[in-house]
Amino acid sequence: MRKLASAVALCFGCSLVLIGVAHGQMRGGGAWSTVGADPQLTGWQKSEQQLTRDTVKDMKFLWKIKLGSAQVAQSTEPLFGGHTITNYGFKDMALVLGPNNTLTNVDYELGTVLWQRQVESVSGHGGLPCPSGQFASYVIEPAPTFGRGRGAAGRGARGAAGRGAAPTGPPEPPAPEAPRVGGGGGGGFGGIRGVFVITSDGQVHEQLLTNGWDYGTPVKFIAPDSNMGSPTINDNILYVNTHGSCDGAPNGVFSLDMATAEYQQASYKSGGIGVTGTDGPALSTDGKTLYVTTGSGAESGEAHPNSVVALDAKTLEVKDYYTPSGGAATEKSDMNVSPVAFAYKGRNYVAAYVAGGRLALLDADSLGGENHRTPLAITPVLSKDGGNGAWGRLATAEDADGTRFIYVSVNGPFAVEAKLPTANGLTPDGSVVAYKLEDEGGKAKLTPAWVSPDVMNPSPATIVMNTAPETFGGFPGAAAAPATPPPAVKAGGIVFVLAEGEATKTNARLYGFDAETGAQVYSSGDQILSPATEASLSVSGGHILFVTADNTLYAFGVQYVRD
Repeated sequence: MRKLASAVALCFGCSLVLIGVAHGQMRGGGAWSTVGADPQLTGWQKSEQQLTRDTVKDMKFLWKIKLGSAQVAQSTEPLFGGHTITNYGFKDMALVLGPNNTLTNVDYELGTVLWQRQVESVSGHGGLPCPSGQFASYVIEPAPTFGRGRGAAGRGARGAAGRGAAPTGPPEPPAPEAPRVGGGGGGGFGGIRGVFVITSDGQVHEQLLTNGWDYGTPVKFIAPDSNMGSPTINDNILYVNTHGSCDGAPNGVFSLDMATAEYQQASYKSGGIGVTGTDGPALSTDGKTLYVTTGSGAESGEAHPNSVVALDAKTLEVKDYYTPSGGAATEKSDMNVSPVAFAYKGRNYVAAYVAGGRLALLDADSLGGENHRTPLAITPVLSKDGGNGAWGRLATAEDADGTRFIYVSVNGPFAVEAKLPTANGLTPDGSVVAYKLEDEGGKAKLTPAWVSPDVMNPSPATIVMNTAPETFGGFPGAAAAPATPPPAVKAGGIVFVLAEGEATKTNARLYGFDAETGAQVYSSGDQILSPATEASLSVSGGHILFVTADNTLYAFGVQYVRD
């Protein structure tokens, strides 16, 4: 029998969340509750005040925790749950989903395990026909945004009626309801914040952030044994993409509306064409559109191979698509990189690493123009192997001067036609490439800015750019920080990347590069004792977290200085 918290415990949990949010707003750590930092997948930590260009010189290994004995075939990105009160006091929470659906919550300041739970699954992944991939994934419910969301409309309507209507007796108290997945209301006042886990049997589970307890009965969502990307959540709707047709599981994008009593679902099924991107869909800045990339295959109906597809966020119907021209439209591709969505100077953009190994810049409102083949800008082929084997996501950030950068991690040597800067040395094993988004005669242009020093199989870039207006605690709706950064924060940023290393040969290594020049400003050296397998980074509160192939969670960063 599943454990359910009592009514008293749930009410107490509500108060704990509220106190935790209030207290959390006094700290410098920004939100990172979803893979890629935000639903747009920018990889940009905008609210970091401890790890800066001034303090990177003090960065060091902080701690490591062995999470279990099982090896990690594909690491999940650690997520930050924020500064939250529990029955043991305030804790700085970070979570990892590991092998066998094992969810671990750690205090990232102290480097200690708070709780560990194995999320129940009717059946485990059978291993065939997809022996490798991501068969369980997770996302933390966004932090409270008081007075917002779909619940706010109901409260406003009630208030209006009360002002205009004759007084009536007190309403009857509602009948108690059993907890339901997504029903804790973590996005509104008094809500309980949860962690949503999609297990290999295709069900969605909710675990309470503070203690890992089950909350509600699991809900059937996608087909068992689906090879999925990382999910994202917006307005209480959960989204996930699938590819590989594993064990007959359909390829596509799927949504689950947890605000509806019947858990309304929608889907975009792409037939034999997988919806790729290990880090999931990118959400438009207005929350109305999802952007996804597709793999190779035969075009059929609304299934477009090797493309960027825009889907309506409510219905998942196709709104638009972009397919590269020439041979890239039909060539067999083994790329698995999610796109990124962002706004810049009043215009909405999508950037994607497309088939053939090129970076494409698209108008978010008209992806490929009238013929679906015309990008705003596109680079020459970057990777010698056409981008095959690439995974993760892109990244983007804006510096203090208003310059927008787009970062792409490239495995292996460059293609001859790439013609990129070499100021930081040759890069036979891989590198991070930075492009500037510029305007030339009213047209968008991608200009190479820098190439990092050599990095063996680089992870997606993770950025600290200390120039954006701050929101204390990283919570939407919190009081804004001063318009200018505090004197201790130097304008500029750092791009962090993890070199995966090679099994039995070399271990992983963490690097930091100047976000505007690519110069190396940090290296972990030989302090990491294992390679990593498709491991990406997250950053908050002066800590950078990642998981290595031997199932060890590492933390590097700067020690928190208490007032």
